[in-house]
Amino acid sequence: MNPPDCTVRRATVDDLVGLKELWQRARLQVLDLERRLTEFQLVVSDDGDLVGAIGLHLDGRQGKLHSEAFTQPEHEAAFRPQLWERLQSVSRNHGLVRLWTQELSPFWHQNGFVDASPEVLKKMPATFGDPHSRWLTLQLKEDTAPTLSLDQEFELFQQAQRQSTEEVMAQARKLKTAAYVIGTIIMVASILGALYVLKRANQEKNRRPAVQPAQTNQPSKN
Repeated sequence: MNPPDCTVRRATVDDLVGLKELWQRARLQVLDLERRLTEFQLVVSDDGDLVGAIGLHLDGRQGKLHSEAFTQPEHEAAFRPQLWERLQSVSRNHGLVRLWTQELSPFWHQNGFVDASPEVLKKMPATFGDPHSRWLTLQLKEDTAPTLSLDQEFELFQQAQRQSTEEVMAQARKLKTAAYVIGTIIMVASILGALYVLKRANQEKNRRPAVQPAQTNQPSKN
């Protein structure tokens, strides 16, 4: 039977019911994984059915692949490469330098994972698990991030503070300019309004008829 057409995406809360069923069938620790829902990448059919899932736990610049499970084991070979492609993309986005896993499929060996030596195991974050167990690891890139001294960290802090202060001052200057422009507009509008009122008053005065002085009848002299 040919595998269905599927997409790979990150898990959401809506996927929790299907994931719990998948974890139960795979005999994984459901309660623990439920709290780590957003670590999982899923293979989902076009009909919305969950096909497979794998977790990627991050600690600093390292990641642990864990809790791989598929609803139909015969489709693992078809969908695992899609999950791996997705995992590599997520790893690049987070700037990871190394991946770890205890998954047993030969697929991981075929894609560059090797047994971790005792020296390399010293680099594994304690949150990933027991360093005395068997681990596979894959170095994605060199960890060239320099270790900053206290003086360098303080200098970076000062630079950030100066930049923040400059941004605040620039914003204040913009607000001051805006306030000046608005004040000028209001003043000009007030002057124009006053001139308009005076003009209308003069026009009304000019349209009024002139008042003639009252004439008094003088008695004629004989």
